[in-house]
Amino acid sequence: MSAPDTNTEKQERRHKPALLGVKGAMIFGALMIGLMLFFVLDNGRGTDETEAVTTEQPATSDTTVTPVDPVVPGTNESN
Repeated sequence: MSAPDTNTEKQERRHKPALLGVKGAMIFGALMIGLMLFFVLDNGRGTDETEAVTTEQPATSDTTVTPVDPVVPGTNESN
């Protein structure tokens, strides 16, 4: 069934606030996606200066420690 009154100008005036809200939400969403892409791509670039200034020390028998596994094999508990 179709609507009995199809005056498009009148319908456009009645729905103007809703249409503006939808357009505003679309613009806001596009801006948020753009900002997210900017931050993701900006943070994903090469190495930072803090990573480039690391110093490596030679491992000696005094400083080498083997890690201890806190979970005993065969048990189901891993606190």
